[in-house]
Amino acid sequence: MTRSEYIEETADSEMFQELVATKYYDDQLEFETVKQLVGAETAQRLRLLKTDLEDEPLDISAPDDVDIYDGDATAVDTADDDR
Repeated sequence: MTRSEYIEETADSEMFQELVATKYYDDQLEFETVKQLVGAETAQRLRLLKTDLEDEPLDISAPDDVDIYDGDATAVDTADDDR
């Protein structure tokens, strides 16, 4: 494996991208560095998520106590799920 193949494979790994995202969210990496490490598309996605995380929560009142299922909710047993 060549050096450039190794770098490309590492940059595509989920663990590496999570590390870069964490460092970016903690202001330890600048956007341009993130873009070089994980590519422009992923870097833009991380920038949008970071902006979203930094925004103040919306001032929305709690919902009224309304039964949206009108009493017809069905419980599902996932214990037998083979996934």
